[in-house]
Amino acid sequence: MQHLAFVAALACAASPLIAQDNPFKLPKNKLAAVDVTYAYAGDMSGTAERAISKDRIVSHETTTSKFFGKTTNTDSWTLYTPDSAYSADLTKQTGIKRPNVLPYMEKAYDDLDGASKQRLHQNLQDMAQMITKAFGSQALAAGEKGETKTYAGEKCQEHSFAGFSVCSMQDAPAIPLHTQGSLLCVDFEQTATSVKRGDPPASAFVPPAGITFQDDTNLVKPDSMAHVFVSYLASQQLADSIAKAKADMAKQQQTSNASSSGGGEQPKELTPEEKAKQREACEALKNFDLGKTMANAGKSVVGEALHEVQEEKKAEVKNDAKQKIKGLFKKPHL
Repeated sequence: MQHLAFVAALACAASPLIAQDNPFKLPKNKLAAVDVTYAYAGDMSGTAERAISKDRIVSHETTTSKFFGKTTNTDSWTLYTPDSAYSADLTKQTGIKRPNVLPYMEKAYDDLDGASKQRLHQNLQDMAQMITKAFGSQALAAGEKGETKTYAGEKCQEHSFAGFSVCSMQDAPAIPLHTQGSLLCVDFEQTATSVKRGDPPASAFVPPAGITFQDDTNLVKPDSMAHVFVSYLASQQLADSIAKAKADMAKQQQTSNASSSGGGEQPKELTPEEKAKQREACEALKNFDLGKTMANAGKSVVGEALHEVQEEKKAEVKNDAKQKIKGLFKKPHL
């Protein structure tokens, strides 16, 4: 489920950004301050709250998810300021402070030449399409605009990224009102339940009590790292790697299609019954408890071994008794 949450977060951040000139520049909010609460549905339940006040964004999420028979509870808090990013695990009572790398990445993009900027956008689009195909998500182009919808009384503009749809608030593009998608048979949906315009309470931006934020030692020089990362995204090397990966995926797809159709015919569209069976398999996978199954298998093996030992001991006891009885009836030596 962490991978699912990561892709959903990536979709929230990337879908409205990829469509603009500088994909690392946060869109300007017409609304200076707003406080939004959410409810989760699908394979993740719980609530969340996100608030913005000028150049600060704070989020608090409390969720429960289940996959492979394992239930995971999370309670997380994050804060973004113009120069820093704070994240805290409220269950473990741990926190990390990192530099906010987006301003550095925004500058690194502006320093690229025209051809490199164009290649970066193409690389991002191609990667989004590959993610979509790799995970069997709905084929949507990165940053593709959808419908204008309304949630909690507020209008939002829908975008897509890697099979996820994100509806960003029109007056505050950094605030999603609805996010939905599916990844590896796991459904994710986050819907705004209330929107309050105006400054949130000051307490919303106060770090949680008892949390000490440790500096992330992996981001000592964020400007250099941002420059290297953006340059790689805009590189011909990445474009060539993506092209090779796409060609390999196409070959695998052709082989799979030929195998499933028994020749050169294209595979048929799945019937509603086949789709239902596929969905049942997904549900079984989500509820499959691997740890319990392995433990039960271990108990079964041990139980069978003990049973065999017990049967062998019984056989030995019976054999000894027979020998003793035979000894009683032996003829005496003359």
